[in-house]
Amino acid sequence: MALTTVSDFVIWAKHIQGDPHLSQRVLALHPGEVIQLAVDGVAGTWCKMDDGRDGRPTRGLRPLGRTQAFWRELYAKRRGDVVSLELAAEAEAGPRNPLPIQPPPGVSPAERAAALESYLSIRGQGWRSEHPYGAREDLYER
Repeated sequence: MALTTVSDFVIWAKHIQGDPHLSQRVLALHPGEVIQLAVDGVAGTWCKMDDGRDGRPTRGLRPLGRTQAFWRELYAKRRGDVVSLELAAEAEAGPRNPLPIQPPPGVSPAERAAALESYLSIRGQGWRSEHPYGAREDLYER
């Protein structure tokens, strides 16, 4: 079983950790080729992204059909969280090697809101002059 971070509207091969076989399999897919993956136990269809306009390969998978709605909802609710990723056939067979440690838990929405509020509260805390600066000619010598 591999792990990936929910960080974009697609799954990037470089974000797949813990299962080099799965990562290599994703990289070996041809553009437009389809693969069945289970994300957090939910099986779905993923498609290898097309190459870029300049011919360089795009190393990502985009969701198809119902999987697209599932992934967008997951992205909206759990952005930045680590989720499990495995081939759908292996997911149906059950876990083969449980992880000796659990991935770090995701940040709760309340914690995210508190962090954002803390960040935004520093606005206006900088230095501010109470007197007008004056004319430009007074500030700079010519």
